[in-house]
Amino acid sequence: MSPDGVPVAETMAEFARTARWEELPAEIRREAGRAWLNHVGCATGGASTSTVAAAIRGVRSMGSAGSVPLLAREERFGLGDAALLGSLSASAHTFDDTHLATITHPTGPVAAALAAVSFELSSAGRPVPGKDLLAALMVGTELECRVSMAISAGGSHLGWYMTGLSGGIGAAAAVARLLGLDQDGFVWAIGLAAAQACGTRATHGSMALTYVPGVAARNGLVAAYMAGSGFDCGPGSVDGRNGLLQVLTGGRDAAPIMDGLGSRYEVLNNAYKPYPCGIVIHPAIDACLHLIRAEGVDASGIEAVELRVHPDALNLCWRKLPETEADAQVSLFHWVAAALVTGSAGLDQGALACISHQAVRSLQEKTAATPDPGLLGNQAEVELRLRGGRTVKRFTSDATGSVSNPMTDDQLTAKFRALARLSLGNEQAEDLLALSLGTPDLPDAADVLRAGCLGRDAAGPT
Repeated sequence: MSPDGVPVAETMAEFARTARWEELPAEIRREAGRAWLNHVGCATGGASTSTVAAAIRGVRSMGSAGSVPLLAREERFGLGDAALLGSLSASAHTFDDTHLATITHPTGPVAAALAAVSFELSSAGRPVPGKDLLAALMVGTELECRVSMAISAGGSHLGWYMTGLSGGIGAAAAVARLLGLDQDGFVWAIGLAAAQACGTRATHGSMALTYVPGVAARNGLVAAYMAGSGFDCGPGSVDGRNGLLQVLTGGRDAAPIMDGLGSRYEVLNNAYKPYPCGIVIHPAIDACLHLIRAEGVDASGIEAVELRVHPDALNLCWRKLPETEADAQVSLFHWVAAALVTGSAGLDQGALACISHQAVRSLQEKTAATPDPGLLGNQAEVELRLRGGRTVKRFTSDATGSVSNPMTDDQLTAKFRALARLSLGNEQAEDLLALSLGTPDLPDAADVLRAGCLGRDAAGPT
């Protein structure tokens, strides 16, 4: 709670309600476009996975009906289900962005909820300009990251899936902007989303890894619509007695949410992934790729692999001999072995053929990892013992894609193309890319969803 006793939800609501696109710093406006581009690419690529197909079957088995499309799918859904599935799709390849300090994946829940609502409003004759969608995206993800910081600073157990705890709050604040809620409405929306916070990391290694962010997107959207209809919630839901922070951490310190809100942006510490796996694995992948590509190491001559990694790499990605693609997405040992054997770390290396490849399997067995709390999250060391007794070593100090070594705009565009072409033809993928890049100037942000869905003739305004 703030020093003057005002619940933090009031301060969060004021920030979310009053922030203006034109007044956001240039670097925040730029990052809004990059985050949106990355999300659209990830969601489009994920749409053709078995994970999304299973989720759609589950949703449709309950008789869900609606008119909101998904990227790279022909089915239509109601608002809440479209938000859930859109966020879930963006997580399907574990290629979505990550706020490394808290291991939050901030854009998916917020962007998916905004995409669904922008389409619904457009269909009702109230199109959302692209810059308004991007402003809402930045507001929502900023609050999401800050709530995650408060939960993390309070000592919350690592087993909580942070995106599920904070993602709904970010989505609720963002959707509340599009709906034009008043101050009370924003407070209620934030509170209702906080009341639905959920998710544990036991979901890792299964399709359910994607479900928690999806639920956050749906819950945040529902919270905003409920609040907009006069369904209230007390202002202490985040930092009040028995509120989110106290339940998760035992304390009620909201300082990480409030300090510098509106002048210092935590979302600038968000990162876009160059590799489709847990971000804590990326420093080790960088080191392996350097040893293979730059130093010419022959993987067939490797007798042992020694890793020195940040503790979170083992806390979150400890699986040594994964059996499935979902398991491999969060396996440090698989990605090290795959990178060394193939000299690459892309979507093909996450496929079952690579996971079960004899040479990759053999190196997984030969790999040992030691946690080093002295390392930063974007650092790792890989030491290889080669046939004949020679050893080679590589230390990664600033992993590719980290805040200290971010992906360039060209790299993000290349990533978009690679993902979009998994689900769309080249022409439609390029049309979607052009619209996504031009979102700040679009008079109707829903045009992105229309351009990226299948059966586009059926996706126009009704």
